[in-house]
Amino acid sequence: MRTVFILAFVANLILLAVSVGISPERVAIHFGPGGTPDNWASSHNNALIMTGVHTLVFVSLFFSTKLTRIFPRKYINIPNKDYWIRDENWNKAESILTKEMYLFGTVIFVFMFFVGLLALQANLSTPVKFREDLFWWPFGLFMVFTVYWTIRLMTRFRIPKEELR
Repeated sequence: MRTVFILAFVANLILLAVSVGISPERVAIHFGPGGTPDNWASSHNNALIMTGVHTLVFVSLFFSTKLTRIFPRKYINIPNKDYWIRDENWNKAESILTKEMYLFGTVIFVFMFFVGLLALQANLSTPVKFREDLFWWPFGLFMVFTVYWTIRLMTRFRIPKEELR
């Protein structure tokens, strides 16, 4: 999952680079109701800002579990914390967190890639218009996945049945 997460991030950076090469100098960076643009920026500034956003998301998710090694475990908030922060359980907890962050990050980047494609298509069309009809179903899927992922994360941190005896 780590490799897929990294590849999804890199795919977004490649899309940004391609976008700068083929977009007009001035691009819509935000769209209002009906997909009409309501904020503009230079193509280069937009790519720079979006590169920063993608990198911040990547670094946050990639290193989030590694940061748990720096901070005292008592400050880490996970379900059934008293069980999972014990020395004998911590490696398993850290492994679960890492895999889940990579999974969620991958889905975030897939969604961001799709939105990036829609924004590119909008900026290449005349007149500039964002295809809301193509946005809402992936957004809905992303939100459903987020709920699923949250429930999944909570259930992965249940205390194992053999420990409850």
